Amino acid sequence: MFYREAGQFKTSYKADQAVFPIFQDRIFVAIWLFLGFVVVPMLANEYVFRAIF
Repeated sequence: MFYREAGQFKTSYKADQAVFPIFQDRIFVAIWLFLGFVVVPMLANEYVFRAIF
């Protein structure tokens, strides 16, 4: 990634052991999920659906 983890301190063990402990990682994953589950199905045509599925 292009950012550093320095300065992002956790205040609990739960926060420290999260799957995506860094806020930027959560945003990055959310954007990819949105693109994959919302944008691609909206823009894909029948050919793409048959080729993928």
